[in-house]
Order: sequence, then C-alpha cells, then structure tokens
Amino acid sequence: MIAREQNGPHPQTFDADLLQLVQALHAGRRVHFAKGSILHWQGDPVEAIWIVESGAVKVFATSPEGRTCTYGILGAGDLVGASAYLLGKEHDTQALALDDTEAIALLPGEFERLLAANPRFSLLVMRKLAQGADALAGKVRELGFLDVQQRLKHSLIELAQRHGIATPEGIRIDLDITHEEIGALVAANRTTITACISELKRQGYLWNEGRHLVMVPLEHIEILDNLNQAVLDGDEVAARQWAGAAVDKGVDPGKALEALSSGMRRVDALFSRDELEVSDVILAAFAMKAAMPILERELERTGRRVGRLGTVVIGTVYGDIHDIGQTMVAMLLRARGFEVIDLGANVPVEGFVEAVARHRPDILAMSSLMTATAHEQFKVVDALVRKGLRDRVKVMVGGSAITRRMSVQMGADGYEPTAHGAAELAWRLTHATD
Repeated sequence: MIAREQNGPHPQTFDADLLQLVQALHAGRRVHFAKGSILHWQGDPVEAIWIVESGAVKVFATSPEGRTCTYGILGAGDLVGASAYLLGKEHDTQALALDDTEAIALLPGEFERLLAANPRFSLLVMRKLAQGADALAGKVRELGFLDVQQRLKHSLIELAQRHGIATPEGIRIDLDITHEEIGALVAANRTTITACISELKRQGYLWNEGRHLVMVPLEHIEILDNLNQAVLDGDEVAARQWAGAAVDKGVDPGKALEALSSGMRRVDALFSRDELEVSDVILAAFAMKAAMPILERELERTGRRVGRLGTVVIGTVYGDIHDIGQTMVAMLLRARGFEVIDLGANVPVEGFVEAVARHRPDILAMSSLMTATAHEQFKVVDALVRKGLRDRVKVMVGGSAITRRMSVQMGADGYEPTAHGAAELAWRLTHATD
C-alpha cells in the first residue's frame, strides 16, 4: 500500500491493526474467493462479517432499473457486512472479489463476543465504520462540487493508495478494473470515463502498463496540480515556487510544462464562457511565463524534447512596447502545444527575419497596437520576400492597429484581433499544411 501524509494516524493503520488483531486472536475462518466470486448478494441476510486479508473486493449496489453504483473497492483490513449486521438489516449491497481474495469470516455470534470482550477490537471496528461513513460523505461532496475529471482523479489516487505497487516510474494500480467499473465509482458512464482517462494520460498523470493503470508518484501529482492551479489563480510567485519544486523532486519537466498548459487551457475555456475577465487571462499568462524558464532549463539540462504541434515565432513590431496581448497569445499557443519563440516587444524588421531564418518556424505572428507602427508589419513581410523566406513560413498578424483589409494588402496568411482566436488560427494554419 502507498502511504500518504496527513494529520493523525493514517486510516490504513487501522486496517492493519484490525487485521493483525484478528489474526493474533485466531478468530474466524479463512476463506479463499477466486476472482469474480461473490461474498454476498444484495438482499441476502448477513451470515458472516468479512475482514479482507488480501486481494480486492468491490462493494456495489444495483438499482431496479439496472444501474450500478460502486461504493468502494476494499483491500486488506477492510470490513465487509458489519454495518448491515449492526443495523439488523439485510445486505443492501453486493460484494464481489475483483482479484483472488483471502478473507476471514466472523460468524455473527463470534463478532458480537469480540465486540463485548475485547475493547481494542471494538475501537478498531468503530474506527473502520466511521472511516467508511466519512468516505461516503466525501463521495457526496465530490458529486456536489467536483466535475467528472476531478472525481476520477480523486478515485484513481485512492485506488493507488490502497491497491498501488510502487515502481521506478510511478504507482501501478494492481487491479484488473474496467472503465465501466471505474465509472460506477464516480457516477459517470464508460464513454465519459474513457475520454477523461485519455485526458489524464495526455497530461502525463497516467499511462497503461499492460492491463494495469500506472500513476505518477503521488507527491508529483500534488506538484502538477499546484502548477495548474497557480496558472488558474494568476499567481506568479506560486508558479515559480512549484516549478522549482518540480525540478527539486524530479518531476518530469515535460509533464510539468503540460500542467501549466492545462491550466492555461482552463483559463481560456472559462474566459470564452465569460466566467473570467481579460485581466484574469493576463495574470494567468504572466504566471505561466514566470514558471516556464525554470522548466525549460531543466529540459535542456536533461536533453529532453517535448513533442510539439509546430513552432511559432511571435513578437510586437518595432516602435511598439506593448506586449500584454502578445504574451497572452504566446501562452495560449504554448497551451495548445506549440513551441513558441517569443521575441518580446519593439522588435525590428531584421529581428523577425533573422528569427525566421534561424528557427525555421511554421508560423510568424506579429502584433502592433499603435497605429503609427502598423506599417512595420508590411516591412517585415516585404523583407521576408526579399530574403527568399516568405514561402517557408505562414504569417499571422493582429493587434488593434491592424485590420483584416490591411492583412490582405500585406499578403498575410491570417488575421485575428483576439488572443483566443489567434491560438485557433495558428492551429488551422498548421493543420492545413499536414
């Protein structure tokens, strides 16, 4: 099992203590359940209280309409059937062995005698029942406040903690579990779970090793989540701190960059739904910009390369020192998966031409906010033609000083006045070249 830090004894300590106590007392009868075997059916009377010794047990219920809800996947030290027995009712769930499982069966009479005669046993049982009630309350909170992707991540972390095996690369969830079964854990259908798992894989949190899922180390998940949140909060200080923590703790720098990009994509999506202001997008862009050099230096140090959709050289033209809009575009392009060479503001014609010759980008993106500097974009395009570089690169133009008509006159390949639209345009221009 994978331990996690928290205040007070870890719940799994209770699991181990309860199991060890029952084993020391030589209580109950050990029973083997082959994978797929049923410990009890929904509606059955309670004939035994089970303590899982090894393996994994799925506890779930099925509605009259045939819908399934999974309450949990239990492991060593967990109790099965105690709540129903103590409440004097039939099982309202079904318990199924997900793997070959060993369990200790306590008959109701023996269970009651242990509760009455052994205070330690009683305390550990109460703690286990309280832990189960708290877990159910947590699921209710998750359903109320978290989206499917967040609920899925929480459930996978819990599975890694309870059924994980540490490997050099990460934590292998040692369960043969289907997407449909995972969906029943988080109240989502199989199609949605498949899409969400694919997104977690793209973000670098998760991958497959044979039939098993593997997660990055839990400490790394915390760092990646906080990098993502720092961008969403527009917090430059936190972004730099967590980028430094990623380097210190050996987080894959490519995954750390993807966490920043994912945060920027969330900001872009919220902005497009009018849930964020332009100022929030600007702060997010600067937070991402603050963290990126730390991670890019680590990529260079390790010799790693990150797969990119394409390369974009971007800058604000000579005579214009405004770079906020350009910074927003650069960050959204990076979030989309582009490699961005940001030349900054007040870039002379020769600076753009030299960058195109040196980096051989797919796209050159220029911005000008001041009307007096709009002619500089014409000069850059003309210089590219004279140098024989124009046919090598797509040219995107924008900024409040440029109009669509002007973009056509200068021979640009695309015009977009908004940061969000510029990222979309870049994708279309590179996609058109495939």
